[in-house]
Amino acid sequence: MEVLYLEALSEQRRAEVRAAVCAVETALRPVPAARFRALAEVPLRRVVEEVLAASGRALLGVGDGFVSGYDDTVRARLADEGVGVLPVEDRAVLTLVLLFSVAVPRAGGSVLPHALWTQGVPVSRERLKESAVPDGVVDAALSRLAAADLVRSTGSRSTGSGFVLGSQLLRLTPAAQADLFEQLVLLAEPRGVMAESIWRRRARAAAQERQDR
Repeated sequence: MEVLYLEALSEQRRAEVRAAVCAVETALRPVPAARFRALAEVPLRRVVEEVLAASGRALLGVGDGFVSGYDDTVRARLADEGVGVLPVEDRAVLTLVLLFSVAVPRAGGSVLPHALWTQGVPVSRERLKESAVPDGVVDAALSRLAAADLVRSTGSRSTGSGFVLGSQLLRLTPAAQADLFEQLVLLAEPRGVMAESIWRRRARAAAQERQDR
């Protein structure tokens, strides 16, 4: 994909765009827009989006800042090809952290529905080991997930110690987040009203896709 608008900018503006792209691609936390002119100014931000799109990436607004992540088309293709897919043990432990850190507290009202995925309630290693996943598998998976910044250990006096989701979860597009939330609903209450609505919508989408082929 040719990056048209970048080449039309002055050398200084191109440098500002490249600096912003580098920042959102490598930052551990969302990059405040005020730190980079190419993020703060909408026209230059559009160029940042164009540069990222040329590599299958998307600019994502998170709170008052920005990060980048794979766009939905590339994400789906990589998953279909098995690229970047976690081992089943790691997926199981990550799901447990999701459930106990985010899903259950949201359902109970202790975490707001629109809070970031990383703003969950810490779940202890001991709580994770109360599941059907063997203790050794939990320990090994947590180590790998932490190294990949998919989970993070916390030890705050106010919130307690344990694990919450890592900042890589902030790099999910809105569609990916919606898919993840739906999977949590189906896992937690597969026969509930929301689950039935999800299954009906997916069935209609699948039927429409078959019809369009």
